[in-house]
Amino acid sequence: MLRNLARSLECGLKLQLHTATPLLAKTTPNARRPLFTQYEYDGHTRSKTKPDLATTARISNHAMLGTTSEADNEYVPYRTELETGSPIAVLISALRERFRLTDDEVQRIVNDEQVHRSYRNRSLIHTLDTLQLEGVNKQSFLEYPWLLALDQKRLELKLSLIKTMHMRDINHFVPFLRLTVPRLRKLVSALNAETSEIAQKNRVYYISETLEVKPEIVTKYLSKRLFILEMPYEMFEKNLQHMIHYNVSPINILKDLWAFRYTPKSVELRLERAQRAKKDKIMPWMVRCPEPILQRSLKLSLDELQVLGEFSSVVEYVAHRLGFSVTEAKAIMDRHPQVHTVRVTKIKEVLDYLLNEAKFTRFEIAQVPRILCHSLKTTQQRMEELASLGCRPSSLVILCRSLREYEKFLQQWSHSREAPLPASDKQQLSS
Repeated sequence: MLRNLARSLECGLKLQLHTATPLLAKTTPNARRPLFTQYEYDGHTRSKTKPDLATTARISNHAMLGTTSEADNEYVPYRTELETGSPIAVLISALRERFRLTDDEVQRIVNDEQVHRSYRNRSLIHTLDTLQLEGVNKQSFLEYPWLLALDQKRLELKLSLIKTMHMRDINHFVPFLRLTVPRLRKLVSALNAETSEIAQKNRVYYISETLEVKPEIVTKYLSKRLFILEMPYEMFEKNLQHMIHYNVSPINILKDLWAFRYTPKSVELRLERAQRAKKDKIMPWMVRCPEPILQRSLKLSLDELQVLGEFSSVVEYVAHRLGFSVTEAKAIMDRHPQVHTVRVTKIKEVLDYLLNEAKFTRFEIAQVPRILCHSLKTTQQRMEELASLGCRPSSLVILCRSLREYEKFLQQWSHSREAPLPASDKQQLSS
């Protein structure tokens, strides 16, 4: 046993000596190298080794993530107007620099038909600078984008004509720049001729102070109805005073200026008739409408007053008829806001039929306030048709449905009559 143990130790020592000698031979030359040469040699040997799987996986994952993030980006279409050298880009840049416009405001100007049609052929920035030097502000450009498309030579002539008037601010007369030069010259001559007759030195400012409306709003509407500025001043003033006396809204006066073409006597007569009929809102169209239309409008107003009686509003009338408080009636009508716009005469007719003839309860009507907006004739026809089929709807909803849905309900009800259904199904059909 000892002999075998000694022999195994001897073999082990010989094997260790044989394996250690080649390693020393390989490492000895490298040990004699200088310091930096050794590092260079080590780096060279390491570069020849293959990367491990973890390194390869990290590299591949990084590449895949980069590709995915690029693919997930949304596609942004190319817009030619954003080119640095394009005319529209130059115009947008000029607008932003001068007025600090938002994106919506820029689009509002650029999308104007005349600007979009002429920005390639005309120097709009030159026109912009000219108007800005004259005092035209940002709000005027937003309200009238077509200012940028005006011809430069004609623009200078128009500005010189407007300056001859008694003008407090150029922005008050910007809408008149759209007129032709001959038409503007005629208008300016008419306004300058009455400077001594008006304390405000200008009919535009007289209207503005009388109606308590800003001058730029006045010219916005007067520029579309220039006859107001050229008609005899005495006739114009009397008609204006009549409308103010009968409480016509200033903005309604400006929106409907055709009433000024009638004689002051006829204007006063029409407005007085409307006031006697206790119209809650007197409008300028009552002056110029045909006589039958005016009579019908006044008759409807008188009928409404007669129906309302002691009540001051439709809500109070509905509350009285259905037996609810005013607050409850308003909440019921608010469920279908169109009810507030229905004439009280129609509401009376519908309620009379539903309560007295069709025998619906006030709670059933309150559940479906939409029924007050529907035609009484259609409601009566449907109730008669349902009664002929032996159907008394438990809800007013079916009377408010469209013709297609109503006919579908009739078919279902007819089938249920032919093949009797349980009471629960009949109740579901009728509701």
